[in-house]
Amino acid sequence: MNKHRLLGVCLLFLIVAFIFIQPAYAGPGSGIAKAIITTIWGLIFYVGLTVISLPLAIYEFINGKIDEQRPLKDLV
Repeated sequence: MNKHRLLGVCLLFLIVAFIFIQPAYAGPGSGIAKAIITTIWGLIFYVGLTVISLPLAIYEFINGKIDEQRPLKDLV
């Protein structure tokens, strides 16, 4: 696929995405998130997302702290 065709497909995708995005997704007070979490499937989704994301976030935090300490050990 040449560059002009790829650029055209990307621009077409962006135009369609901007036309069909619902304004409620950008609403204040996270009304969409509040409405989703009141359903059982939304609650299951958020709990599952937390169960998956939290250990990864903790792992990355610990690795970041270790990476911060490594140069200090090398200097001493």
